[in-house]
Amino acid sequence: MSFLNPGAAWTHQPATYLVLAAVCLLIILRFLKRAMAPMSGLIRAATAAAVVAFAAVLALAMLVLAAFTSAR
Repeated sequence: MSFLNPGAAWTHQPATYLVLAAVCLLIILRFLKRAMAPMSGLIRAATAAAVVAFAAVLALAMLVLAAFTSAR
């Protein structure tokens, strides 16, 4: 099975989505520090805030996918 195949076995494992959500949450924490105390101005803070928002939405999506795949 191909890694990019949507029917691959790894896409049906809730643990996969939980691990990806955990990685996203770690990214959130890392960039949240930068957003709260920017060292190099407004551009860096805006970039960090955008990354935090993106990672938060991605983590939420992974948690929803994990809930749906484990409910089957």
